[in-house]
Order: sequence, then structure tokens, then C-alpha cells
Amino acid sequence: MAWLRALLSVCLIAAATGYPALADILVGVAVPARGTDAALGADIVRAARLAAERFNADGGVLGERIAILEADDGCARKQGEDAARTLVDRHVAVVIGHPCGSAAVAAARIYAQARIPFIAAATRHPALTEPRAGATVFRLAGRDGHQGTIAGAYLGREFAGKPLAIVYGGSVYARDLAAEAAAALKAAGHAEVLSATIAGAQKEYGPLIAKMAAAKTEAVYFAGYPIEAGLLLRQMRGAGLKATLLGSDAIASEQFAQAAGEEAEGAATLLPYDPTRTLTPETLRSAFPRLEPTGAFILAYAAMEAWRAAVQQTQSTAGDAVARALQGSGFNTVLGRLTFDQKGNAEVPSYDFVWWTDGAWRARR
Repeated sequence: MAWLRALLSVCLIAAATGYPALADILVGVAVPARGTDAALGADIVRAARLAAERFNADGGVLGERIAILEADDGCARKQGEDAARTLVDRHVAVVIGHPCGSAAVAAARIYAQARIPFIAAATRHPALTEPRAGATVFRLAGRDGHQGTIAGAYLGREFAGKPLAIVYGGSVYARDLAAEAAAALKAAGHAEVLSATIAGAQKEYGPLIAKMAAAKTEAVYFAGYPIEAGLLLRQMRGAGLKATLLGSDAIASEQFAQAAGEEAEGAATLLPYDPTRTLTPETLRSAFPRLEPTGAFILAYAAMEAWRAAVQQTQSTAGDAVARALQGSGFNTVLGRLTFDQKGNAEVPSYDFVWWTDGAWRARR
């Protein structure tokens, strides 16, 4: 049975690492232990263990040591529920992890009922916080969705008063992003935006480029797939049109760079938020010497920092009190000042803007 596997997983891990003393404050870490997401789970576990080790060397929490208790959520709804019940039964003070959306959403309801703080590291699924299962549920990662709105707002801000265009493919994905971008641009005061649709696998864009050139377009939002985006950009440059291309996240692939060739340089797209892009190398070296942390590692470490700070502030590990503190004015973490909105989402970017620079997508710090 899945519940028995989850219980055995916790027991085996405890036996292998030393069973926590009764006075220890238990931190649950729920992650997939096998499969394609196991490496992501391992990063979250390593971060939690490093944070616990450092905190214990600094006096622990409220004078008690922190012990990490792992549970395998299988990256799945049912096993996620089983792992959550196992951790609740062990009276953990907080749970970090559940990087897979299906497991996180299912487990969140159980933690909310038990009034145990749950800080989801790396979970981007909107349903985790909309609707929010309870006041003890938090997300410490960017949130999927509204990518077109973010792109449109960016273009409206960076190219205020300048001619813009929206080009999109025929898929639902492309049409939805284009509609979001158009609405955001309209809200920003761009009433007149050239809009055009393209066919799948289209190779020639001469008439469209002529229209954009006549309109003196300075930036193009492209919602669609990478090959078409690359071909459009190459032909724009061949026609002398220097407009900035901002593409949807689908263009972030080698296919785009191959199709665009040398003209890919300077093109932009959005990628899911990753603190390794935005934190400076100096900050990362200072926080994690001799390590090369992933985004999930950093987010899990910051979750541990925020939880400990909330406990210290309230002088209690009671879930309701800690949740109120987390919902407050924020705490200093490796990410900087970390705060959560009223839905429990960390106030971090949903997406990073990145540019194709010297053969890779890079953020501009």
C-alpha cells in the first residue's frame, strides 16, 4: 500500500540517519525519492539538511535542535497524501518540499487541517494557492500563468509611446498569451498595436514584416513556437527591421537559436523564476561556499530561513502563530527580504526576463 511505503520510507531514513531525539523539533521534507524528479527532490533535502546543520550550530530553534524527517511523496497525488499524513502523525513543526504540483495540492489540504505550516519549494501550479487550502499554506516559487500579461506589461513600460506588434500562432497556447499581452498593453495605454496571426510551419513572413516596417515597429511580442520565431526574426533582420523580439517561453530552445542563426543575439523570452539567474555570483559564493546550488536548493534553504525566523519572532512552533508571522512584514533570507502575499505566494517574480547572449539565455542583473 502507498501509505505503508511512505511510513517505511520515513522509518528507514530515520534509522539510517539516527532517530531524532524526543526534544528535537522535527522539520518534514516531502519530495520524490525516485523517478525523473528525484534529483529535484534531492536538492531540496540537501538544502534543508544544510540549513538545519547551520541552525543547530547557531543554537537551534528556541534552544532545541532541528531534525530533518524525510518522506517520499512519489510526485503523485495519492502518495503525496500518504506522505503528508505520515508527517502529520509524527508532529512535524513545518513541512518543506512537495515540488510536484499534484502532490503539493493534495498534501496542502492535510497540512491545513492539521494547522502545520507548509512551505512549497519549487511548486508553480496555480491551484496550490488558488484556492488556498488554509492559512498555513505558502508557496516559495514563481507561479505559472499570466505570462502574456507580464510580457505585455513589460513592453508597455519599456516601450511606452512606441509602435508595437503582437504576432501569434494558431494554438490555444499562443492565442491565450497574445490576448493577455494585448489586454495588458491596452491597460498601459497602447490602444493601437499591430496584431497578426501566422500559420503553423509557416516559412515566409515578407508581407507581415512589410506591415511592421511601415508601422515603424520597435518591439514585437511573439507567442508561438521556436522555429517560426527564429525564422521571423532572421527575416526581420534581413529586411532591416531592428525591432526587439520578446517571445513566449516556448522559444527558449535550441531550435530557436538554430532557426534564427546569428540574429538570435539580443532576443528575449520569459523563463520560470530561478534565483540562480538573479542572485549575483558573489552572493551565491558567500552563502554557499564550494557549492553550486540549483534554484530549488536556494528556495528550500530560504524556506528554512523564513520558518526559523518566524519561530524565533513568535517564540513558538505553533502552526497558527508561525503562519501569522510568515504572513507579516517578512524576513531576511538568502533571497533578500522575503514576504508573502495574502494568498500565501512569495512575492518573487513569476518569470525571469532573459536574453540570448553569447550562445545562452541570460538574465540581466
